[in-house]
Amino acid sequence: MRKWMIFGCVALALFQLWPVVFGHKPNAEVAASMSAPRLVPAVAVMSKAPVPAVSRQMGPPQSCYAHYRAAYTGCATGDRACHLRAADAWDLCEATGTWGK
Repeated sequence: MRKWMIFGCVALALFQLWPVVFGHKPNAEVAASMSAPRLVPAVAVMSKAPVPAVSRQMGPPQSCYAHYRAAYTGCATGDRACHLRAADAWDLCEATGTWGK
């Protein structure tokens, strides 16, 4: 068993090191499998005016829990998927501070 383990380790080492030792040809070009570099513009030009980050609300802001209760009670009885969507939206509201659509 010991001899087989030694043989396996040597075979694995040869398998891994063979391309490193014998894989390069003198004066060889870059491998064809490498793609040419692609240039990406550093700054994108904005064509529209930026949207203000804060928008005015007509009434006092509702809490995330109030939105959740409204979404949860709007679900049909036994609609587990709707209840899970409401719970996910509540989690996102608690994390971001805004209720999604």
